[in-house]
Amino acid sequence: MFEHSKTNNKSASEKAIEKKSMEISNPLSAKNNNSDIALSDYTQVKPRRQYDEDMSEIIEVVRILNNIAPIRMPEYNFNIKEINGEHYYRPDGTLLLIREWDNDVIRDYYPAGTDEHEGIISQILEHDKASGRLKVKIEPVIKDDNYITANITIFDFKINNKYTLIQVDENGLVKNITEFSGKGKSFQTLFRNLNTFKPARYIEGRDNSEKGFEMLDCIFDSDGKIARIKKYNNRKEINIDYSENSKNITVKSKNNAD
Repeated sequence: MFEHSKTNNKSASEKAIEKKSMEISNPLSAKNNNSDIALSDYTQVKPRRQYDEDMSEIIEVVRILNNIAPIRMPEYNFNIKEINGEHYYRPDGTLLLIREWDNDVIRDYYPAGTDEHEGIISQILEHDKASGRLKVKIEPVIKDDNYITANITIFDFKINNKYTLIQVDENGLVKNITEFSGKGKSFQTLFRNLNTFKPARYIEGRDNSEKGFEMLDCIFDSDGKIARIKKYNNRKEINIDYSENSKNITVKSKNNAD
């Protein structure tokens, strides 16, 4: 009876050691965030394995975002003179907007209304023709009177407090995509390499009631593989650098982060 109890205690002890070892080797995915191991400072070098628990969740989120974002978005016209539609004017005679009717969408073009950007559209709003609900907002980014990029915001009313922001270059290629949720308190952003269209960087921010606002920053190499991960909040900072054969982990508590 005594020997059997001793064996069980040893088994439980071994399991606890194994669990702590896993937390050290996979600090991002460690569930026991209140443990001394999770909060203490340490550096560790591990062999890079084909499956890495710290990578797996990030890779899946990036895959979904990359699939959501098209390679190219429609090219919008921001030149007032080239837009055909109904013109609406203010009481003082200045142009308020130009309205286009396109299938199931009403598209309103708003002029910049400044001498600096005269003749340039500052904002395009697309509304559902049946409900009048705002679906898409397009805003150009102007530099030296030239259109260099555009921000496209897509509102998803099927999911409460969620919307998507897509940024495109002057050729309509999608540079990055951001999903906001929780009334804009949380976000996920994927940046693309426009030469390969593979992921270049992934940034995530989440509002955590226990840890405060938490950030994750992930850098990809030219082949689209994870090269570096950094995660930090008001309690600790985790840095993971991946080489071809190794996983280099550094964990610092807040007091020692400097």
